[in-house]
Amino acid sequence: MNSAETLLRTRAPYDASGMLDFLTAHAVPGRDLVRGVGQNESLASSHALDVPGGTALAHLDWAGLCEEGDEVLLPVRFELPLATDLEAATAALRRVLDFDADPSEIASTLGSDAKLGALVARRLGLRMPGARNPQEFALGTVLGQQVSLAAARTLQGRLASQFACDEPDGAVATAGFVSAPDVARIAATDAAELRERIGLTMARAETLLTLATALADGLDVGPAADHAVTRAQLLALRGIGPWTVEIIAMRAMRDVDAYPAGDLILRRVLGTRTDRETRALADGWRPFRGYATQHLWADFLAGAP
Repeated sequence: MNSAETLLRTRAPYDASGMLDFLTAHAVPGRDLVRGVGQNESLASSHALDVPGGTALAHLDWAGLCEEGDEVLLPVRFELPLATDLEAATAALRRVLDFDADPSEIASTLGSDAKLGALVARRLGLRMPGARNPQEFALGTVLGQQVSLAAARTLQGRLASQFACDEPDGAVATAGFVSAPDVARIAATDAAELRERIGLTMARAETLLTLATALADGLDVGPAADHAVTRAQLLALRGIGPWTVEIIAMRAMRDVDAYPAGDLILRRVLGTRTDRETRALADGWRPFRGYATQHLWADFLAGAP
């Protein structure tokens, strides 16, 4: 493995605490490791990233994060299969951390809203975490439907361990970490076997198989995808509804205006009963309804047991 150290830069302000909370809550076994939370040790996290040479690791030193002028700097050490994988690993990590956002533009749009103004002021620099691997995230979103976050992490870890992509010839896998799930391998597995190996209901296994087959056949759920086309293609798949589509749009497609109007937490905090009411309240948040959603979720979860 090749090692490279760098300072990752983003515009200030940056809500590092909120991002670390998110990474901790969504850490997938075999793909992520967060250390030091609630313990007497430095805050750090490690994340597997899929690069052309195989599986890279990014080690983030959250204790070393600092501000320099109008920028926030985060020390990162990469372990890379090839030295040439640094650019791909850096790009993937910037997506995960949402390091290319413009917090001032987001705050100017959402900060004057009666519902969101106080939330934005309370969490300046809150970001919308992205997916390191769009296909992996889409599959994980299906696994996370109607189960707890802890259960979703367990299922996602099983999927990665059972169906990890093979490392390229000559590449050495990092101990304790695996590569992303191979959509072609999943698509070649029948639903009954998926149910058994991952621990799913039959209906969920069939939905996972349907999505994996579509991804293997070329369905694009990444940042370069046509948002409208991909939404329509996803909705046409059996077992995938509007909530799942919007979560994939937020995290994988990086649509900053994605808005899961059917989300139960959103309805609770907004006091709405239907998707139509929930969407109507958000008209003034365009084109940053995704960030508005992130603020509403963060505020709700901060007060939850």
